[in-house]
Amino acid sequence: PIKLNMTSKLSGLIVLSKLAVAACLLTSGNALAVENEDYYNRLFCKEMGGQAEYVLPDRSRVDCLTSTHAFEADWAQGLKVFESIGQALYYSAETGKQPGILLLIKKNNSEKYIRKVRRVIETFNLPIKLIIRDVRTN
Repeated sequence: PIKLNMTSKLSGLIVLSKLAVAACLLTSGNALAVENEDYYNRLFCKEMGGQAEYVLPDRSRVDCLTSTHAFEADWAQGLKVFESIGQALYYSAETGKQPGILLLIKKNNSEKYIRKVRRVIETFNLPIKLIIRDVRTN
């Protein structure tokens, strides 16, 4: 039999603990989007008949440019939602299209961020088309 000293046993337990935590996080119902943001944006853009990752003269990229709208796509979480408002308005100014935001839900607490974006759009009467897509797998 192989004899392990206390340090080896402790290191093994730490590694197993970290793997267990990672497995729990990956299988929890809180963050189950299967793909990355670009994947969902490209699907959306194809549905809308638009061009994904349209490059502006300043090298900024409109996530989805359609015949009528310039969409910014982002996860419906954290400060990203507020950035999406400014990006959509900027893309609109640069393209002459209406501003749009595609918010992707991958976590259970996304509703509070969506509510905040809606509040800003409504309070300032912004002409932003807001589209919400739930990409959780369950």
